[in-house]
Amino acid sequence: MVTRNARKAILATASVGTLGLATPGVAQQADSIQAEQPGATTDEGDAIIVTGTRRNDLTAAESSIPIDIISSAELLNQGSSDVNDILRQQVPALNVQRFTSNDGSVFTRPYSLRGLPPDQTLVLVNGKRRHRGATVQLSNIPYIRGSQGPDLATIPSIAIGQLEVLRDGASANYGSDAIAGVLNFRLRDDRDGATIIARYGQFYEGDGEDYLLQGNIGLPFTAGGFVNISGEYTNSAITSRQNQRPDAQALIDAGVQGVPVPAQRTGNPDAEAARLFVNAGLDLTDTMKFYAFGNYSWSAGTTAFFYRYPGTNPPFAFPTNSLFNSVPLTQTPGGPRFSFRTLFPGGFSPDFHATIRDASLVGGLRGNLVGDLTYDVSASHGRNNVVYRISNTVNPSLGPNSPTEFRTGELEQRELNFNLDLAYPIEVGFAEPLNLAGGLEWRRETWEVTPGELASYQVGPFASVLEPDTPDPTDRVGLPAGSSGFPGLGPSQAGTFSRSNWAAYTALEGDITDWLSFGLAGRFEDFSDFGSKLTWKVNARAEFSDAIAVRGSVNTGFRAPTPGQSNVSSTFANINALTGQPFITGIVAPTNPVALLFGAQPLRPEESFNIAAGVVLTPANRLTFTIDYFNIKVEDRIGLSGGFTLTQAQRDQLVAAGIQGGGDFTTIQFFGNAFDSRSQGVDAVLTYGFNLLDGSATISANANYTKTQVTRAGPLITGDRERLLELEDFVPDWKGNLAFDYKGDRLGFSTTASYYGKWTDFGPNLANDQTGSAEILVDAEVSYRFTDVFSLAVGGSNIFDNYPDREIRASQLINGFKYLRFSPIGFNGGFWYVRGTATF
Repeated sequence: MVTRNARKAILATASVGTLGLATPGVAQQADSIQAEQPGATTDEGDAIIVTGTRRNDLTAAESSIPIDIISSAELLNQGSSDVNDILRQQVPALNVQRFTSNDGSVFTRPYSLRGLPPDQTLVLVNGKRRHRGATVQLSNIPYIRGSQGPDLATIPSIAIGQLEVLRDGASANYGSDAIAGVLNFRLRDDRDGATIIARYGQFYEGDGEDYLLQGNIGLPFTAGGFVNISGEYTNSAITSRQNQRPDAQALIDAGVQGVPVPAQRTGNPDAEAARLFVNAGLDLTDTMKFYAFGNYSWSAGTTAFFYRYPGTNPPFAFPTNSLFNSVPLTQTPGGPRFSFRTLFPGGFSPDFHATIRDASLVGGLRGNLVGDLTYDVSASHGRNNVVYRISNTVNPSLGPNSPTEFRTGELEQRELNFNLDLAYPIEVGFAEPLNLAGGLEWRRETWEVTPGELASYQVGPFASVLEPDTPDPTDRVGLPAGSSGFPGLGPSQAGTFSRSNWAAYTALEGDITDWLSFGLAGRFEDFSDFGSKLTWKVNARAEFSDAIAVRGSVNTGFRAPTPGQSNVSSTFANINALTGQPFITGIVAPTNPVALLFGAQPLRPEESFNIAAGVVLTPANRLTFTIDYFNIKVEDRIGLSGGFTLTQAQRDQLVAAGIQGGGDFTTIQFFGNAFDSRSQGVDAVLTYGFNLLDGSATISANANYTKTQVTRAGPLITGDRERLLELEDFVPDWKGNLAFDYKGDRLGFSTTASYYGKWTDFGPNLANDQTGSAEILVDAEVSYRFTDVFSLAVGGSNIFDNYPDREIRASQLINGFKYLRFSPIGFNGGFWYVRGTATF
């Protein structure tokens, strides 16, 4: 067995990372740039990991915490162009669903690692904290509602040299968010060569045409540096997987013109994106290196919202709105009247649009300060901007003067980070020097909301109109206010919300003997909005022989509520058509005086306590099996309250206190630290490599079991049956895959069978529950390398065209839903593709 000392003779010496983070080792020679990046390996060919450790000589099998390594080839040889879908297949503990009519969740897709929301998994790029997306998830999906995580789709797969998935709590290393684990995207660093990939595919149904064009080029940057550029363009068309709504079909049968077919589409959005990533490094001297990387991403998408039935009394439960009421245009009895049935005789379904721009820039210096003392000083800035529009709709309260397209608002997330990291090897007479690390960080986060155009949220003159054709002088009729489907963000929701924090950390790790290694870490952070947190971590690994080792960790963690979560508001203003009085309803910030009436408090951090233990078995060459148990307790998790209705006395109290518009509120909700949970389970990973024919093959199997339980439900959500049950069972407890991959001199073949266990979509009562069956999806690909430059691949995702269970609930069938739309396997069926790759 090759010792770690031997590996260190090959690798660069000390390694330093971002604050609380391991980055690649500091270069000692000009040609060591490559060794610091994803290509770094031991002399046995095993990939070096940098996530979860500040050492520079560890492989995943030698780590005291579980880490999965996903190579660039594994990320590229896929049918999907969305990194979210690629990770869903590659990481068993991760779930990603496809949403269709869930506002911003359609375009900034939330993911779940170990059953926890996206903002409880830290995302890094080249070891540096990735900025969040601007979207605060307000979709009515309990485990993601209120979360605000990074937008993974902004990272093109061709830019990734290696993805490291840390499946352990790591707040003591990295700070806020690293409760469920860490995703570290290590960018490609080639200084020569180029790759071009073109792929076309579509679903078996004949729709959802998907185009992908990717390119990567590595360039030398003087004799001691590199510039690596990656880009991609994607364009995917809509899919349509629904039945015609019964109410719409009834109109067609009755001869009504202009009824949309389908009236309400369920399927993928129409989407287009262009993304660019640049990674660069340069040795300035023998002991100092400059590095920089950044990205720019643009994407646009359109999805369909719920059908608006063209009547004042729809025959089915949804939607029960009155936007097709007939309203008088004058106060003259018998005078002219107006109804939106003139414009939409068959009803309509609004189209919701999002344009997302994402950019970041990171730069820094690292090297040797004095002797073996190394440093890494860096600065980074990230920005994510989302602009929402809605078309094929109206603001009914504006009557015949309403536009049919609106700019409904803009969200932006900005983050600025500064880091100083130091590391020094200490000789204490153990098997190897211990690595002592420490550093400082300062970070500022800003979330900004810009209102939409006035017509998108305006309460127009037809919100409440006296009815002249009745003897009752108080009789009124009215139309809803705000752009139907997504009322515009108004001035009361707008603002710029910021907070800053600083942190200090220290860590000590190394080998005590040839068979025992350990790590200690501690981190203190102080936030401008809620105070300070101290977290710690202890981990160890004992290697009893070349074939067996045990590992484990205990750590505390936290997630700081974001400025977006603390200040998000989604209120709706209107006029009561019967009384003529204004009213406001919706979600308000927990610091809003209206929320304070019902016991709301400023959001506090979610706190975690993690325990993990596992076994690593390597009984034969190229055969590895690991099994790890984890237990994650999270206290004070943030959830949305139930609805509170204000009494007249409470409204009068708000008016007396001088709260602007306080007397107009009727019902509200707000976010609060509402419950505690425990997620525990087991991860098992098996890999076996062997020679086959004229190449090599790998068999791998992964399995994850995660069970989440709500251990305490506070008064804010105690009565919400649907939310409490879905927090525990909305994603499968079991998930896993079995894969075979062969790479020959010319021919290649790979196939993966992925298993998804049962899950349940709950409703407000038992009659609205439906459990989805366990499902298996099979993907396969065959490739052939015609020349040293060009290869062609033909493959398919879900090649046996599997669909989720059909809907059986009346409440969903009336909306035209054909399949369980929140199924973890999606609802589009089989997809085939052809991909050509040219390498130079």
